[in-house]
Amino acid sequence: MLKVNTKTDLTITVVTNTYKRSTDLVSRSLYSSLKQSDYLEQVILIDQNDPPLNLPQDITNHPKFRRIKSESNCVSVARNSLLKEEIEGWIIFCDDDGYFDDNYLETFVSVVKENPDVRIFAGSIIRDDNFEFYSPRHKIGGDLNKFINTKLLMGSNFSVQSEIFRELNGFDERFGAGSYWGSGEETDFAWKAYFHKIKMKYSPELRVLHIKPYAGDFSSSCDKAFRYGRGKGALVSKWLIFNRKSLVLLELLEMILLPIFQFIKLILRLKIKTSIYPICALTGRIRGFLLALLCKHY
Repeated sequence: MLKVNTKTDLTITVVTNTYKRSTDLVSRSLYSSLKQSDYLEQVILIDQNDPPLNLPQDITNHPKFRRIKSESNCVSVARNSLLKEEIEGWIIFCDDDGYFDDNYLETFVSVVKENPDVRIFAGSIIRDDNFEFYSPRHKIGGDLNKFINTKLLMGSNFSVQSEIFRELNGFDERFGAGSYWGSGEETDFAWKAYFHKIKMKYSPELRVLHIKPYAGDFSSSCDKAFRYGRGKGALVSKWLIFNRKSLVLLELLEMILLPIFQFIKLILRLKIKTSIYPICALTGRIRGFLLALLCKHY
């Protein structure tokens, strides 16, 4: 069992998984975690690369750094390897292309102490090119305990008590990058928590800096929008059709109407090339929903 850190009465483990990401980006993420080591029990890198990522020695030699090797390229499988670890206290997930804002963990400790009944926190994600919110949802905010706001929880920046992570059995391995459906694992996790009536909170002061959306070329960005859409469609099938949660009907309506609205908005602004992205997302969503429904496989 891990010892409680002497700096605080909280035990904090930061977890980053990485697959085919540049060493520079991953190192930046890990440095941002390790430099706040006064508040840390450990930083775990789940390395999905073969061969393992070649990291700077000042990271690999850090006393609070651990590397876990995963043979899977699926983010959910990789993160679920934590279920086999004896981790106590809080787990904070941070993407390998994101990094903590200064004093993130100090702020986290304060937020946890101010909200002792909360079991899951979702933080905000900020673009590192213009320092605006990565998602309009994060700018608007809201009560994470209302179903309509559950997508405030994004895999790039959220924390969960280790016993809750085990209780929910981690992530559904059919969702997430590298899985059959390719995305949707964090929303699925948030919905599991919501329907289990687990107390959650969105705290925008917990900030992770992240590269801009669709940071690749046009073709790869279209492909990403389609893949993410496909996972979202399958996720709605899972919860609305198979799990019979009528609230998810709201998500079905939104997943169809929102891309149409975004497309029209971009066309009116003469952003013709960018307007293709919501169409790719919509196509993927419809395909994922119908495929999961017809195949009875989600």
